[in-house]
Amino acid sequence: MKDSEFLRTKVPMTKQEVRAISIDKLDLQGKSHFLDIGSGTGSVSIQVAKDFPNIQVTAIEHDSDAIDIMKQNIEHFGLTNITLIEGEAPSEIPNVMYDAVFVGGSGKQLSEIVQFSTDHLSEGGSLVMNFILNENAFQGLEIMQNQIGLADVMFTNVVVSNWYHLGPGHYFKPNNPTFVLSGTKIKGE
Repeated sequence: MKDSEFLRTKVPMTKQEVRAISIDKLDLQGKSHFLDIGSGTGSVSIQVAKDFPNIQVTAIEHDSDAIDIMKQNIEHFGLTNITLIEGEAPSEIPNVMYDAVFVGGSGKQLSEIVQFSTDHLSEGGSLVMNFILNENAFQGLEIMQNQIGLADVMFTNVVVSNWYHLGPGHYFKPNNPTFVLSGTKIKGE
């Protein structure tokens, strides 16, 4: 989906190129329940709900401005397979199993969120996290590799610049570089 399809405010949004990579790493074919933690504008949840109509999407966000724009986007796209929760992660996330989990925002609860995610991730399920801050990305990598032991851990830095018109010429306007961290829950974890 193009970023221009979404209703926007000042709430940050996962851009389309990063969203495409992240959703691909979630490996959603044949999955039935997806969790989006720190959903922001809801761009990941909304694209998953639209592209995979048989998946039940649960999204949690604590920021009221983000909740407002996500509600508008859910209505804008006419989606009925998203449950939006205004609350804190991980304490207010439903205590059920998920086939895939995306973490777009974690505040200061990264360790707790990753632990909750892996405890509630189905065998073979994917965990994907996005970060723009180096320190948070490296903390996420440390947790994923050494504390919870996910398989197939991938750490990718996505740098995207788009072509823009400026005066008589053109230039590439960069988006924030984004770290995409992913892994799969193995049997017995």
